[in-house]
Amino acid sequence: MNLVVSLYVALLFVLLTPGILLTLPKGGKKLTVAIVHGLVFAAVYHFTHKMVWRLSVSMDGFRDGDVTKAPTQAGYAAAAANALSAGVGKPTTVTPAKPAATVPQKRLYRR
Repeated sequence: MNLVVSLYVALLFVLLTPGILLTLPKGGKKLTVAIVHGLVFAAVYHFTHKMVWRLSVSMDGFRDGDVTKAPTQAGYAAAAANALSAGVGKPTTVTPAKPAATVPQKRLYRR
């Protein structure tokens, strides 16, 4: 999730808290009101989260706002070239770890 979607969910939760915008059903028990408001939250989120996601992605600077468009092979090659020129992916030497000291074990049985 990104920041815009997280803020949207938090705002939606606050607005759909019983007594803020509405209380359904009026005069109902606390548990009934909580369940109904949970279902209203789920329904509103279900029908609006994709729209909010697309809006947040377009705000991130994507040119066409299409998050389903696959990157091209040329894009991968350019990214790999940039990474190599920045020093990412250069071979490194790994020094082996020192062996752990052996600890004498207690005998758990009699000889």
